[in-house]
Amino acid sequence: MPIETASPVMANSLNLTSRRWRRTIVVRGFSLIELLVVIAIISILAAVAVPQFFAYKAKSVDAAMHSDLKNAALAAESYYALNHCYPSSIAVLTASGYVSSPGIGVTITILTPTSYTVTALASGGTQPSFTLNSVTGVIN
Repeated sequence: MPIETASPVMANSLNLTSRRWRRTIVVRGFSLIELLVVIAIISILAAVAVPQFFAYKAKSVDAAMHSDLKNAALAAESYYALNHCYPSSIAVLTASGYVSSPGIGVTITILTPTSYTVTALASGGTQPSFTLNSVTGVIN
């Protein structure tokens, strides 16, 4: 729908009569080129953001596995302090109050009476599992 606007009143210096100049402004939508440019910019931003989002998600799964390994090791050491032996399974630690993160499987393996390994498994991380060795305290 065209919108009509009037310019300021112009006075004629010779006969002091006023004239109105009318101008019509046509309001239109965006052109096809403008829309294509916007879509191209959004596509470039999405191409950068989506892979970065998946990388952050994988790192968060890794962090959850590391956290579960440290918590399980702490629970195993607490169990050892009370019972003078390491727990035979994660179910024993769970009965003692250990809770793992959702979607992460944790297993404990007794190597010797004074050492163990704890393994965390989850899909979606940078690697499928991490293992904590009680002797070195290192997570691989």
